[in-house]
Amino acid sequence: MKPIYLFTGLLFAVIIATPAEMGAQEAPTREANAARVSAETRLMTVEDAVQIALRSNLEIESEMLGLEKRRRTRDTAWNRFIPQISAGTTIARPNELPPTAPGQVASQWNLQAEVSAMLNLNLGSIYGIRAARFDYESGLIDIVDARNRIERDVRKTFFALLVLDEQVALRRRALEIAAARLEQTRVNYRNGLVDEFTLLAEEVSYENQRPDLDALVNQQLAARRDFNRELGLPLTTVLDLQGRIEVEPITLNVEQLVAAGLPHATAIARIGEAQRQIENLIQLAKSGGDPQTRGFYPNLTFRYSVNPQFTRDPFGDPLFADVSNDWNDRGVFSITLTQPLDGFLPSSPTRTRIANLETDLADTRVAYTATMRGLELQVRNLVARLEQLQSTIANRERNERLAQRAFELAQQAYAAGTRELLELRNAEQELQTAQLQVLQGKLDYIQALLDLRYILNMTTEELQGVNR
Repeated sequence: MKPIYLFTGLLFAVIIATPAEMGAQEAPTREANAARVSAETRLMTVEDAVQIALRSNLEIESEMLGLEKRRRTRDTAWNRFIPQISAGTTIARPNELPPTAPGQVASQWNLQAEVSAMLNLNLGSIYGIRAARFDYESGLIDIVDARNRIERDVRKTFFALLVLDEQVALRRRALEIAAARLEQTRVNYRNGLVDEFTLLAEEVSYENQRPDLDALVNQQLAARRDFNRELGLPLTTVLDLQGRIEVEPITLNVEQLVAAGLPHATAIARIGEAQRQIENLIQLAKSGGDPQTRGFYPNLTFRYSVNPQFTRDPFGDPLFADVSNDWNDRGVFSITLTQPLDGFLPSSPTRTRIANLETDLADTRVAYTATMRGLELQVRNLVARLEQLQSTIANRERNERLAQRAFELAQQAYAAGTRELLELRNAEQELQTAQLQVLQGKLDYIQALLDLRYILNMTTEELQGVNR
């Protein structure tokens, strides 16, 4: 019997030890998972979000690559003064042999080589260098506009998420209040202070709030995932947003903003840069630097070539036995001055090209005027909206304080039995509405200010500095 007891004891020990060992193995796994989840949670301020978006945004990356090409073209624009250098060799057989002296046999094959360098100079070279510089500066404007737009959008989304978080918190607090009120109603029902209808009405009110909260939480999660995508972060990253919806009202002088701020707008700068480019293209067409035209001004061409030719049979005679007698050089150095004349004809391609460019230039002037008027309208509307929102926020904050006090009095009166449940619910609903209106008013103010900053390409401090 002892072996049986021993086997039973060992089996029991294995059964007891196995879960413990499995638990010991699973513990590090659970700790690793917890650490991984913790690592995916990160604190985030609005400035952090802006910097991350600017670093990881694909549009910015594409614009930077394009700007790098423009910078390279600008920095190497002087290469138009590098001569065109080429080298080649030719072996040919003439159809008719040239006459020779008696006793001599002409070679049936000719061998020659050539190395040449040519440099063409005209005024178009100067305007071509300017065109590369203007194109690079236009790329800088595009980068500034893209960065400003992304910063504005990220800030808007960040503060909208803060408002959404506050809405969820308000709904949760309301649900907690409803749960506490339901529990108190149950106590009152057991004590005979309220009837069954009041208890059921309170339970229905509590249960109706739970689906609304769940829907709002789902909306919050979807908005946060979209924000992660905008920042280039994993969608599962949990962001702990650090910040509050606070508004610091500023006083703006719309007339000074229109006069001093509009010239700084990127939309205006882009049109101004387009005008400079078209004006330079006109000069480029006149000077012959445009590939579509020959221009009005002369071209100066320098050419130098070395053209050694073998005078004997390249297949039967040694090539370098007598270099001085068997080879001759027909290379030349030349300076050629060419004056295009077709550009002076009334309907020549040069004149047509210049006329089209001048029409484009006139069109940019019209676009400049239209853009200035449109931006002025937006600035005036935004400044008026900011002033109106300041007054609205002050009124809503005052209304929130009144609603808070009314709700507290309704709670006390309901607990004392002097107010009906419906009156308490109405007071609670009014308080939630007032709180949400304050948050929405502050968010509207922040977003309107961000739009004004983007349009004028200014910071808040620069906007305030215009009024000084």
